[in-house]
Amino acid sequence: MNTTQLNIHNLGQLWETAGKASDGFKKGDGYFVSMSENGEWPNRIWATETLSEETMADIASEMKTNKPITFSHFNETETETTLLKEHGFELKSEQYGMSLPLSSKFDVEKTLELERVSSSENAKLWSQAFYDAFKYEISSDTIVNAMEDIPFFLVKNEGTLVGTLILFATGKVFGIHSLGILPAQRKKGYAKEIIHHVLNRAIEDDYNLATLQASEMAKNMYAKMGFTFDFMMKNYRLKQ
Repeated sequence: MNTTQLNIHNLGQLWETAGKASDGFKKGDGYFVSMSENGEWPNRIWATETLSEETMADIASEMKTNKPITFSHFNETETETTLLKEHGFELKSEQYGMSLPLSSKFDVEKTLELERVSSSENAKLWSQAFYDAFKYEISSDTIVNAMEDIPFFLVKNEGTLVGTLILFATGKVFGIHSLGILPAQRKKGYAKEIIHHVLNRAIEDDYNLATLQASEMAKNMYAKMGFTFDFMMKNYRLKQ
Protein backbone atom coordinates (compact mmCIF):
# COMPACT_ATOMS: atom_id res chain seq x y z
CA MET A 1 0.00 0.00 0.00
CA ASN A 2 1.12 3.56 -0.66
CA THR A 3 1.19 6.25 2.05
CA THR A 4 -2.37 7.42 1.38
CA GLN A 5 -3.69 3.86 1.54
CA LEU A 6 -1.77 3.18 4.76
CA ASN A 7 -3.23 6.30 6.35
CA ILE A 8 -6.81 5.49 5.35
CA HIS A 9 -6.34 1.85 6.38
CA ASN A 10 -5.22 2.89 9.88
CA LEU A 11 -8.24 5.16 10.30
CA GLY A 12 -10.66 2.54 8.94
CA GLN A 13 -9.24 -0.13 11.25
CA LEU A 14 -9.72 2.20 14.21
CA TRP A 15 -13.39 2.73 13.34
CA GLU A 16 -13.86 -0.98 12.68
CA THR A 17 -12.28 -1.97 16.01
CA ALA A 18 -14.46 0.51 17.91
CA GLY A 19 -17.60 -0.72 16.16
CA LYS A 20 -16.84 -4.38 16.78
CA ALA A 21 -16.23 -3.67 20.48
CA SER A 22 -19.79 -2.33 20.70
CA ASP A 23 -21.26 -5.03 18.41
CA GLY A 24 -21.99 -2.32 15.86
CA PHE A 25 -19.81 -3.21 12.87
CA LYS A 26 -21.19 -4.23 9.50
CA LYS A 27 -19.62 -4.79 6.08
CA GLY A 28 -21.76 -3.81 3.13
CA ASP A 29 -21.15 -4.13 -0.60
CA GLY A 30 -18.30 -1.65 -1.07
CA TYR A 31 -18.70 0.13 2.26
CA PHE A 32 -18.44 -0.35 6.04
CA VAL A 33 -20.71 0.72 8.91
CA SER A 34 -19.42 1.19 12.45
CA MET A 35 -21.79 2.19 15.24
CA SER A 36 -22.03 2.58 19.00
CA GLU A 37 -25.40 2.99 20.71
CA ASN A 38 -23.88 5.54 23.09
CA GLY A 39 -22.32 8.85 22.13
CA GLU A 40 -21.36 10.12 18.68
CA TRP A 41 -18.36 7.90 17.87
CA PRO A 42 -17.53 5.99 15.79
CA ASN A 43 -21.02 6.22 14.15
CA ARG A 44 -19.48 6.19 10.71
CA ILE A 45 -19.96 4.87 7.18
CA TRP A 46 -17.06 4.87 4.73
CA ALA A 47 -16.60 3.52 1.23
CA THR A 48 -13.82 1.24 0.07
CA GLU A 49 -14.12 1.98 -3.65
CA THR A 50 -15.36 4.62 -6.08
CA LEU A 51 -19.03 5.33 -5.45
CA SER A 52 -21.59 3.90 -7.84
CA GLU A 53 -25.28 4.81 -8.00
CA GLU A 54 -26.14 1.51 -6.28
CA THR A 55 -23.54 1.90 -3.51
CA MET A 56 -24.62 5.49 -2.87
CA ALA A 57 -28.26 4.41 -2.57
CA ASP A 58 -27.27 1.68 -0.10
CA ILE A 59 -25.26 4.15 2.00
CA ALA A 60 -28.16 6.63 2.03
CA SER A 61 -30.47 3.84 3.19
CA GLU A 62 -28.06 2.87 5.98
CA MET A 63 -27.87 6.48 7.15
CA LYS A 64 -31.66 6.75 7.31
CA THR A 65 -31.73 3.61 9.46
CA ASN A 66 -28.79 4.54 11.72
CA LYS A 67 -29.11 8.07 13.10
CA PRO A 68 -27.03 10.07 13.74
CA ILE A 69 -24.25 8.80 11.53
CA THR A 70 -21.59 10.40 9.34
CA PHE A 71 -20.47 9.33 5.88
CA SER A 72 -16.73 9.90 5.47
CA HIS A 73 -15.35 9.90 1.94
CA PHE A 74 -11.77 10.11 0.70
CA ASN A 75 -10.34 11.88 -2.37
CA GLU A 76 -13.76 12.51 -3.85
CA THR A 77 -14.22 12.89 -7.62
CA GLU A 78 -16.46 15.46 -9.31
CA THR A 79 -18.82 12.69 -10.42
CA GLU A 80 -19.12 11.47 -6.82
CA THR A 81 -19.84 15.02 -5.60
CA THR A 82 -22.77 15.20 -8.03
CA LEU A 83 -23.99 11.78 -6.89
CA LEU A 84 -23.87 12.81 -3.23
CA LYS A 85 -25.90 15.94 -3.90
CA GLU A 86 -28.50 13.96 -5.85
CA HIS A 87 -28.96 11.63 -2.86
CA GLY A 88 -29.48 14.49 -0.39
CA PHE A 89 -26.06 14.63 1.26
CA GLU A 90 -24.64 17.87 2.63
CA LEU A 91 -21.08 18.60 3.69
CA LYS A 92 -20.55 18.64 7.44
CA SER A 93 -16.77 19.04 7.78
CA GLU A 94 -13.44 18.39 6.09
CA GLN A 95 -10.19 16.93 7.36
CA TYR A 96 -6.72 16.59 5.89
CA GLY A 97 -5.08 13.17 5.96
CA MET A 98 -1.38 13.75 6.66
CA SER A 99 1.66 11.57 7.29
CA LEU A 100 5.30 11.74 8.32
CA PRO A 101 8.07 9.18 7.68
CA LEU A 102 9.76 8.54 11.02
CA SER A 103 13.52 8.96 11.33
CA SER A 104 15.08 11.53 13.67
CA LYS A 105 13.73 12.27 17.15
CA PHE A 106 12.25 15.64 18.10
CA ASP A 107 13.30 17.97 20.91
CA VAL A 108 10.84 18.15 23.81
CA GLU A 109 10.57 20.80 26.50
CA LYS A 110 7.91 19.39 28.83
CA THR A 111 7.78 16.17 30.81
CA LEU A 112 4.52 14.57 29.79
CA GLU A 113 2.79 11.50 31.17
CA LEU A 114 0.56 9.34 28.98
CA GLU A 115 -1.77 7.37 31.25
CA ARG A 116 -3.60 4.61 29.39
CA VAL A 117 -7.28 4.32 30.25
CA SER A 118 -7.93 0.97 31.92
CA SER A 119 -10.89 1.61 34.24
CA SER A 120 -14.45 2.92 33.99
CA GLU A 121 -13.47 5.86 36.20
CA ASN A 122 -10.71 6.95 33.83
CA ALA A 123 -12.98 6.27 30.85
CA LYS A 124 -15.42 8.83 32.25
CA LEU A 125 -12.58 11.28 32.81
CA TRP A 126 -11.32 10.81 29.23
CA SER A 127 -14.84 11.15 27.81
CA GLN A 128 -15.48 14.41 29.67
CA ALA A 129 -12.07 15.86 28.78
CA PHE A 130 -12.59 15.01 25.11
CA TYR A 131 -16.03 16.62 25.15
CA ASP A 132 -14.61 19.73 26.80
CA ALA A 133 -11.97 19.93 24.05
CA PHE A 134 -14.22 19.30 21.04
CA LYS A 135 -17.88 19.51 22.14
CA TYR A 136 -18.19 16.04 20.63
CA GLU A 137 -18.99 12.91 22.63
CA ILE A 138 -17.10 9.65 22.74
CA SER A 139 -19.05 7.97 25.51
CA SER A 140 -17.39 6.29 28.46
CA ASP A 141 -19.31 3.09 27.62
CA THR A 142 -17.77 3.05 24.14
CA ILE A 143 -14.33 3.57 25.67
CA VAL A 144 -14.79 0.78 28.23
CA ASN A 145 -15.94 -1.61 25.50
CA ALA A 146 -12.94 -0.82 23.28
CA MET A 147 -10.11 0.02 25.68
CA GLU A 148 -8.47 -3.42 25.51
CA ASP A 149 -7.96 -3.04 21.76
CA ILE A 150 -7.76 0.75 21.39
CA PRO A 151 -5.25 2.67 23.55
CA PHE A 152 -6.98 5.77 24.95
CA PHE A 153 -4.61 8.06 26.87
CA LEU A 154 -5.04 10.83 29.41
CA VAL A 155 -2.20 13.30 28.82
CA LYS A 156 -0.81 14.93 31.97
CA ASN A 157 1.93 17.37 32.83
CA GLU A 158 3.20 17.18 36.42
CA GLY A 159 -0.03 15.50 37.45
CA THR A 160 -2.31 18.04 35.76
CA LEU A 161 -4.63 16.76 33.03
CA VAL A 162 -4.03 18.68 29.82
CA GLY A 163 -5.66 16.59 27.10
CA THR A 164 -6.70 13.35 25.42
CA LEU A 165 -5.16 11.07 22.84
CA ILE A 166 -5.68 7.81 20.97
CA LEU A 167 -2.64 5.97 19.59
CA PHE A 168 -3.61 3.17 17.22
CA ALA A 169 -1.06 1.15 15.28
CA THR A 170 -1.53 -0.97 12.16
CA GLY A 171 1.57 -2.81 11.05
CA LYS A 172 4.42 -0.27 11.02
CA VAL A 173 1.98 2.67 10.90
CA PHE A 174 1.56 4.76 14.05
CA GLY A 175 -1.85 6.46 13.95
CA ILE A 176 -2.39 9.58 16.07
CA HIS A 177 -6.05 10.33 16.79
CA SER A 178 -8.32 12.39 19.06
CA LEU A 179 -5.64 14.81 20.26
CA GLY A 180 -7.67 17.25 22.34
CA ILE A 181 -6.40 20.01 24.61
CA LEU A 182 -8.57 21.19 27.51
CA PRO A 183 -9.65 24.83 27.08
CA ALA A 184 -7.79 25.94 30.24
CA GLN A 185 -4.55 24.40 28.89
CA ARG A 186 -4.54 25.95 25.43
CA LYS A 187 -1.92 28.38 24.08
CA LYS A 188 0.75 26.74 26.23
CA GLY A 189 2.37 24.69 23.45
CA TYR A 190 0.90 21.36 24.55
CA ALA A 191 -0.32 20.18 21.14
CA LYS A 192 3.15 20.44 19.62
CA GLU A 193 4.80 18.91 22.70
CA ILE A 194 2.40 15.96 22.72
CA ILE A 195 2.99 15.25 19.03
CA HIS A 196 6.77 15.42 19.47
CA HIS A 197 6.52 13.16 22.53
CA VAL A 198 4.49 10.47 20.75
CA LEU A 199 6.57 10.65 17.57
CA ASN A 200 9.69 9.97 19.65
CA ARG A 201 7.85 7.07 21.24
CA ALA A 202 6.92 5.71 17.81
CA ILE A 203 10.54 5.92 16.64
CA GLU A 204 11.70 4.07 19.77
CA ASP A 205 9.13 1.35 19.05
CA ASP A 206 10.40 1.00 15.45
CA TYR A 207 7.38 2.36 13.56
CA ASN A 208 8.25 3.90 10.21
CA LEU A 209 5.24 6.13 9.44
CA ALA A 210 3.04 8.41 11.55
CA THR A 211 -0.45 9.30 10.30
CA LEU A 212 -3.25 11.63 11.41
CA GLN A 213 -6.27 13.56 10.16
CA ALA A 214 -6.05 17.31 10.77
CA SER A 215 -8.62 20.07 10.87
CA GLU A 216 -8.24 23.23 8.80
CA MET A 217 -7.05 24.99 11.95
CA ALA A 218 -4.39 22.40 12.84
CA LYS A 219 -3.00 21.39 9.44
CA ASN A 220 -0.42 24.20 9.28
CA MET A 221 0.97 23.21 12.69
CA TYR A 222 1.48 19.65 11.48
CA ALA A 223 2.98 20.84 8.20
CA LYS A 224 5.62 22.78 10.15
CA MET A 225 6.54 19.52 11.91
CA GLY A 226 7.14 17.85 8.54
CA PHE A 227 3.78 16.15 7.94
CA THR A 228 2.67 16.15 4.30
CA PHE A 229 -0.79 15.95 2.74
CA ASP A 230 -2.10 12.51 1.72
CA PHE A 231 -5.83 12.93 1.12
CA MET A 232 -8.90 15.04 1.74
CA MET A 233 -11.64 13.48 3.85
CA LYS A 234 -15.09 14.97 3.47
CA ASN A 235 -17.68 14.19 6.14
CA TYR A 236 -21.35 14.23 5.15
CA ARG A 237 -24.78 14.03 6.73
CA LEU A 238 -28.18 13.61 5.13
CA LYS A 239 -30.27 16.74 4.77
CA GLN A 240 -33.17 16.87 7.19
